[in-house]
Amino acid sequence: MKSLAFENQFASFPQALNGFARIALVSAAAMISGCSATPSAEPASSLTPSVLSATPTRNALDRDNSRYLPVIGGSAEAIDAVSTAKLENLRLISVNLVSALVQLPDVNPNVVTLQVTSPTTAFGNLVIRALEDAGYGLQRVPSDQGLHYVQYSQRFAETDAGPVSDYVLRVGDFSLQREYRESKNGVYPSSLLQINGVDSPDTIVLNDALFQEQGGDGEIFVSGVTSGRKVGDVLEIEANRYDRTPEEQRADRSTQLLLASRSVIARVATDAELRRYERLRRTVLIFDNPETRIMGAGNKQAVRLLVREFQPGDLYQVVACTDVDGQNEDSILRGVRVVEEFLSYDVPIDNVVKAACRRTTYRQNTDDAPVAVEVVHLRRR
Repeated sequence: MKSLAFENQFASFPQALNGFARIALVSAAAMISGCSATPSAEPASSLTPSVLSATPTRNALDRDNSRYLPVIGGSAEAIDAVSTAKLENLRLISVNLVSALVQLPDVNPNVVTLQVTSPTTAFGNLVIRALEDAGYGLQRVPSDQGLHYVQYSQRFAETDAGPVSDYVLRVGDFSLQREYRESKNGVYPSSLLQINGVDSPDTIVLNDALFQEQGGDGEIFVSGVTSGRKVGDVLEIEANRYDRTPEEQRADRSTQLLLASRSVIARVATDAELRRYERLRRTVLIFDNPETRIMGAGNKQAVRLLVREFQPGDLYQVVACTDVDGQNEDSILRGVRVVEEFLSYDVPIDNVVKAACRRTTYRQNTDDAPVAVEVVHLRRR
């Protein structure tokens, strides 16, 4: 990957990327609103033939559609009418949009319940399934009502760069929009992710490596976020045949969404901030195995004792991400679980911090020994 410097407005972004064709969606593109008040907002003319067909596709007859349908509700007919390859592309797009949505503090799954209507398209089913996997509480409503009502749309266009699709996800005052293009290898972003309703895109971390897992024939795409007024860091990513990861080894989509939604809980303290504190106490919590996120009675009791000594201004630093590669998802989520335990005792979120992930040499990939999570109680000097 090579980093590109962008200080111009998003409007001038196409000129800043040499070698990338400007993508202009035609004005005649039809909208498909999956969470609309009435079915008429999804005009049949805008649907692909595979979505319009009432006959299940050949590979739909013997496949398991459970990972494409919402846990509650959903339209099996809409899923049956679409090929597996198309569903996998839509699933990647849905995960890509929702994993960014959960990082917006005002609409994080821990603070809001979303309102949705029953989906009638394949994309709608996959968006709602992604919201469920991210941990959102969903309230089913008959029409567009509620402070956090979910809307989504899909537009198709023929452009000078080839066919592209524009996908939009809206929740309340926030909207996320991105263009994608399909090829024989899969689906890839063809624009930055634009988020409206935020001042700065700097805090949003995209997991666009999911697209690279598909491999490709030198497929190049851009990874970055813009708020319309400001553009964050932009990367140019190339997907080649040797990047292709076998299906069974690819990152689990549900885990990726859960990780994105929960990793925003608590911040990572800087070294400069920590130097203003002194260590008061250090406690080690032991988890049964590397995969579990269950606290257990002993760990809960240890946290309860630490909270008894809390004074305004104190910090609790949670050190959990210390696995062999320094980036283990289970360890990150385990640390978040410890943070949540502190928050359950009304410790302010600003007083619980996470340590940055760090690599260790004493754990191996096959190590299934008990896992330690360190909690350091700090008090201002």
